[in-house]
Amino acid sequence: MTLQRRLVLAVLVAAPVVWLLTLGMTYVRARHEINELYDTDMVRMALQMQSVVPLVDIGAGMSRARVPRLDEGDLGDAGLGDLAIAAWLPDGKPLHIDPDGDKLPRAEGVKGFTEVTLERQRWRLYYLDDPDTGWRVCVGQQLGERNELILSYIAAQVLPWAVGLPLLIGLLIGFMRRALAPVRMLSADIEARAADDRRPLSLDAVPGELVPLVHAMNRLLARVSDSIEHERRLTADAAHEMRTPLAALKAQWEIAERSPDRDERALARANVAAGIDRIGRLVSQLLTLSRLEDAAGLPSRQPVNWIPVAQQALSDCLALAQHKQVDVELAWPPPGQAALPVAGDSALLSLLLRNLLDNAIRYSPPGALVLVDFRPDSITVRDQGPGVAPELLARLGDRFFRGGAGQHEQGHGLGISIARRVARLHGLELGFANGADGAGRAGTGLAVRIARGA
Repeated sequence: MTLQRRLVLAVLVAAPVVWLLTLGMTYVRARHEINELYDTDMVRMALQMQSVVPLVDIGAGMSRARVPRLDEGDLGDAGLGDLAIAAWLPDGKPLHIDPDGDKLPRAEGVKGFTEVTLERQRWRLYYLDDPDTGWRVCVGQQLGERNELILSYIAAQVLPWAVGLPLLIGLLIGFMRRALAPVRMLSADIEARAADDRRPLSLDAVPGELVPLVHAMNRLLARVSDSIEHERRLTADAAHEMRTPLAALKAQWEIAERSPDRDERALARANVAAGIDRIGRLVSQLLTLSRLEDAAGLPSRQPVNWIPVAQQALSDCLALAQHKQVDVELAWPPPGQAALPVAGDSALLSLLLRNLLDNAIRYSPPGALVLVDFRPDSITVRDQGPGVAPELLARLGDRFFRGGAGQHEQGHGLGISIARRVARLHGLELGFANGADGAGRAGTGLAVRIARGA
């Protein structure tokens, strides 16, 4: 269900419910006020009657007082049958002063207000006794008169609302449609966009309540566009990177198949095997990088012991270090201090160190030393290679980028990209610098520092 339909349904339900509740409260209040008004009039009329009836001359044995007669004339909207008065002598005989009052019962012992049914009509009666003279007075009124007045008052409220409520609901629905127009425009804008369109959504006609949402969507569009562009560059770079070894493989294969020289064929076959290994390593690195890029976070975090992590990374690089005749030294903090505390995945952190060690070993000359310096706040991998030009340090970690020096070494520029992604998954960052530390222990090569991100 759309937001507009929900709002319309809410208005269609809420407005009548509130109107009915208001009408009910109005009815209760009107009933109270009208009953208060008529009850007051009945009490006052009984008091007046009580003060008048003792003046009636009953000395001549009159059992019926003179009943006043109304002269012919306009009585307006008077309803004389709705109100009645009755009086009784001390001995219980009625004083016939009102023909309509003759039907009211004396109800000996009843005082104050009571309700009875007379001739199928509900009456409200008020009885008043004079303890000094013994006279009894009763004032009665049909309850239908009161109900008629209450209903007339409610009808006066209902009729305007019967016309105004649909008009109000219609206006509210119209205003809601107009208020939600920017949302529809925003949806249409997003629907019409290309997948790689990173233009920010316009904020010109967006209500203030939707501005944070639009800002968040703009950031999301930028991230999606960056991701698409990133993957596009990765695909293009991977295709370019694989084109050269595949062409070399094809050439070496033709030599191996056609050359009459046995030694030349053997060398070509060895080159084909090396090329296949290089492509296999490239594909493995691409798969690893893709898996890390898709990871939103670590599935679990456990305190990491750097000793087995470093031993595993060193074991993976041992064959390369022996082939290159490069020594690897691990320097640990003094006793009582722990190396860079991290909670994360030991296997991924071993992958991080392995890639940094692999690069350091590959670009170090024979007989060089690669130092892995573990400290409480950082881990630094230093080599004794040629280093990287200062203007290229910022590009280290870009996919398929390799530093200007040492290009005779086989590689694809993915090792540091993988290491950087693993570091960021653990809240760490990689820093690059040429030269050695103050002690000068690792020559003038490249130093890669692993530390907590800012």
